[in-house]
Amino acid sequence: GVAHLSHIEKLLAPLPRDCGIVTVIDGHPAALGWLGSVRGHRVEALGVEHFGQTGTIDDLYRAYGIDANAIIDAAESLTSGAPVLHRKMAV
Repeated sequence: GVAHLSHIEKLLAPLPRDCGIVTVIDGHPAALGWLGSVRGHRVEALGVEHFGQTGTIDDLYRAYGIDANAIIDAAESLTSGAPVLHRKMAV
């Protein structure tokens, strides 16, 4: 039989195998964390594992570790490149 690639395999095919993937979801990180298993990429899956907090979107994203700085930290954990110098400062 002829093997056909799934849509996600086609999307990830251009990425080098040593490329890391950061997933971010305003939901449980497992919803996207599986993406690395498609082609063997390393993944940092960010998301909300505990619910019930109240606050502004910025406050909640920071509390749940899905704000800009958390995304930068996750990306830096997957690479040996230079650290990001300009971070969004909490207000």
